[in-house]
Order: sequence, then structure tokens, then C-alpha cells
Amino acid sequence: MNSENENRSYNQLNASSILKDFVEVFWEHKNDSDSTNQLTIFPDSFFKLIIMLKDEKITAYLLTGLWPKEIEVTIPANTVVYGIKFKILAAEYLFQKELASLIQTQVNLDVDFLNINSVDFKDFGSFVEQVEVILTKLIEKSEKIDSKKLQLSQMLYKMEGDISAEEVSNQIYWSNRQINRYLNKWIGVSLKRYINIQRCYASYIQIREGRFFPDNAFYDQAHFIREIKKYTGETPKTLHKHQNDRFVQLRGIIKK
Repeated sequence: MNSENENRSYNQLNASSILKDFVEVFWEHKNDSDSTNQLTIFPDSFFKLIIMLKDEKITAYLLTGLWPKEIEVTIPANTVVYGIKFKILAAEYLFQKELASLIQTQVNLDVDFLNINSVDFKDFGSFVEQVEVILTKLIEKSEKIDSKKLQLSQMLYKMEGDISAEEVSNQIYWSNRQINRYLNKWIGVSLKRYINIQRCYASYIQIREGRFFPDNAFYDQAHFIREIKKYTGETPKTLHKHQNDRFVQLRGIIKK
């Protein structure tokens, strides 16, 4: 998927089948201009690994936690950003790291984390191929995924917020209390809050297309507008209006 706007471009690639339960997408954002890009990024239910590059050299290497609220981001001039969106299971089974402490924030990483200093950044496709090899080796070394956790993750990403916490619990035969304990430990939010974030993220596509009446996941239009503003700080109409400048995230979401 590609989108372009003057000196700014965005591209993303889906993860390979072996990584599909851990990685949502790999993405690239280029700022080829001589001025900074000021962007607003909204909650999307993923935590991220972000690498900023200038002349193919790393200038910043970050791991973010989950963002339950909008966040302002600055992309420096003449900079390329490579990123990876990770799903819930990656915290425990890839990184073996609790990310609850990183909610709505980020941490700087050493370049030896995931052996990223060995990666050649000459182009996005090559970057994805190299990192997939690194992540696949981690999966092969990790312990077998608990069946309840796998069911939970797969259901949440399949339903994209169009399900209640009670329905999730009933369908996978795992108590709401246990699910909340698991999610709070690894990513720092409850099941209900995570579903709400997913619901809003899924609605960005219809907002991008100029449809401001809610789908089935919301009770009514008032609920739709209230929830979107809660997680993005903006109304659906404002998001649609500025999707080509401040809110470019909307342009990169792909229909499933």
C-alpha cells in the first residue's frame, strides 16, 4: 500500500504468515522535504518499534507502549522512518517484556536490541525481509503460546472492536477477570478499554471515506462522535477534513 503527498510518502507491507499473530504491518514514512512534518497519531491497539534514519544511518531507535490517546509526532526534515506494529502476543513471546510501564510513552533502545545494527536500510522491502528473519528466529526459540492467549488475540483482531468484553470471555471460556489481569500486565489496559480502542481504529476507514454515521459497533451517532473524540481529540468531520496533512494515519489504513 502506498500513499503520497508532495515530499511525503507512506508505504506498508503485511507480515508473513509465520508472524501474523505477532505483527500487524511494517511501515515506512518518508519526509523528503527540508522542513519537519507535524503529525497527530491516534490509538490503533498496537505497540511499535520505530527507527528514524538519515542517509541510511540510525538517528533514533524507539519502542513505544500502547497509545490510548492521540499523540503529536514530529518527523525531522529529510528523514525516513521505518516502523513495526506489534500485536499483544509479541510483548510476552517475542520481547519477553511487560509493556504496561510504557503506556502512552516510549523508550530509547540500544542498536543491539533485535540486532538492528546488522540491518541494511537501503530500501524498505529489504528492511522488512531482514527483520522478518530476526523475528522468525525469536519465534522459533520462544515457548509454545498458551491456547487461551492465542484465542484471545486472534478474536480481538478479527472482530476489530465489534464485540463486547463479556462476549469475548464467553466465547473463549476465559474469565473477564483473568483476561484483564493478563492484558494489564503486558500492555497496561483492560479488555474493555482495548476493545474500545479497536472499535475507534476500525471506524477510521469510514471516516476517511466521509461516512459519519456509525456502523453496528456503536449504539448511535452520538456515541460514535463521543468515542471518536475521546480517543482522538477530534470529531469525525475534522479528521476527514485534515486526513491529507495532520492526520495522514487515516490514509494508510487498509480494509481487511
